[in-house]
Amino acid sequence: MDKIWLNSYPKGMPETIPDDKQTINDLFVNVCEKFATNRAFTADGVTINYKQTSDYVNNLASSLLELGVKHGDRVAVIMPNLIQYPLSIFAILKIGAIVVNINPLYTASEIEFLLQNSGAKVVIVLDMMAAKLNTLYNKHSVEHVIVSKYADLYPLYKRIIFNFAIKYIKRSNVNYDYSAHDFRDLVYKATPDIGKFNVESKDIAFIQYTGATTGSPKGAMLLHSSIVSNLDQIHPWLTKTVGPIDKEVVIDALPLYHIFSLTANLFTFFFSGSENVMIANPRDVKAMVKVLNKSKFTVFSALDTLYNHLLNSPEFTSQKFPYFKYSVAGGMPARKSVADKWSEITNVVPSNCYGMTEASPAVTMNIIGEAFDGSVGYPIPSTEVAIRDITTGAELPVGETGVIWVRGPQLMSGYWNNIEQTKAAFDENGWFNSKDLGHFNEHGKLFISGRQSEMVIVSGFNVYPAEIEAVLDNFKEIKESAVIGGTDETSGEAVLAFIVFKEGLHLQEADIIAKCRKVLTAYKVPRHIHIVEELPKTLVGKIDKAALSKKFAS
Repeated sequence: MDKIWLNSYPKGMPETIPDDKQTINDLFVNVCEKFATNRAFTADGVTINYKQTSDYVNNLASSLLELGVKHGDRVAVIMPNLIQYPLSIFAILKIGAIVVNINPLYTASEIEFLLQNSGAKVVIVLDMMAAKLNTLYNKHSVEHVIVSKYADLYPLYKRIIFNFAIKYIKRSNVNYDYSAHDFRDLVYKATPDIGKFNVESKDIAFIQYTGATTGSPKGAMLLHSSIVSNLDQIHPWLTKTVGPIDKEVVIDALPLYHIFSLTANLFTFFFSGSENVMIANPRDVKAMVKVLNKSKFTVFSALDTLYNHLLNSPEFTSQKFPYFKYSVAGGMPARKSVADKWSEITNVVPSNCYGMTEASPAVTMNIIGEAFDGSVGYPIPSTEVAIRDITTGAELPVGETGVIWVRGPQLMSGYWNNIEQTKAAFDENGWFNSKDLGHFNEHGKLFISGRQSEMVIVSGFNVYPAEIEAVLDNFKEIKESAVIGGTDETSGEAVLAFIVFKEGLHLQEADIIAKCRKVLTAYKVPRHIHIVEELPKTLVGKIDKAALSKKFAS
């Protein structure tokens, strides 16, 4: 397929990126020297600059060396959005070790699988999650656990107040049954000259586990070059459309262990000299709005579900944010109803992008500030995207829906300890099968229809849930919806729609179906409507259709 998207690139946008041999460590050293006095990270009103960040990272890296961590060893990080998180990952990377990001909300058994699969030697964990390791300490490959308190990096008075409140007012369990190293001690200890480490661009930087809907999670091996390439692709996309990004204030509300937030928030803006403001608990809207008002933030990126949550919170919608400039929607495309409401409330259009864990993650981006059209934008520089027939694998023309295949320097090198799944994911020419469905329009913009596994086949016709959800979400009474397939004796499968109404609003099921019939062909119209109080969500906030299917499809 011709790269038709290149004709729509903004003026000055490069078609390709250079072959960059830098590592994440090279970027870190350069930015800390260049922007030494800039604000780097802020949490709960406490800020450290780039020089302090560099010093703390060197100290922690030295401490990891003393614990016996070597080049290629895996170190797991189980941490919400606190300043300790970026310090930990930069220290791990500095000595050539590999970061294993683990969701702190995971159960002990889920954590055990990832520790065992990755062969992690050291775990860095927040004390509120430390008890989950009680049965895992000195088990499998784990030799050391480093425990941090929430306020470890705060001044004395704040440290006392926060840690007291967490333990005695919120009654969080901060106890654990094993001997651990104290994070604060390791970060503040005097450090020797730890020298320069032989870290190369083709070394593994992250084992980033995918949130599997079936089977066990797979660990995508993201190289230093994968991340650096993605940053080289994203940076011109932003600077050519919004200008320099070295003075931004970025809200990190999405968890940084998730690849979208890790790259789009932390790496993109930290390596440009901007400030990252940490939000440890985005579910606490009142607390988050206080941070938004104090921080004079300019960038806010989130999932559709978080945008929608804020738009249904009077604490947020009653405020004005005069410094807010732009936002990106990732993880899942923002729906038109949500995007329109967000634009109305904030005067900022959420710009959809598309990516995946295996691509570090960015694959396509919209031009910041353009009118919302539901697409996820154009393939970014040095990225190829093809749409292939589900059955034959033949490349499809513009306008036809098929499987999205991707090729580019930001792709992973494979799945950790999983040769079979790696071979299945790539073709012989290095193209990666995303298993997502979509199509291009005539301008080279990509539109997502959903996951291949979510497609519903009604009497032989392919039905894409995203199309039906877009119709449902335009009804003013509906807060959010999810469409899946259920078994049907006549048509093979039937369309099932699950709907959450906005507070105080309601529609009869017959009225919903009647409205759908006006804009959807007969086989796409939901056969059954299920009204629910809430939709199940994954731990990163996406609507969990696997859970819906498991519970209701039969």
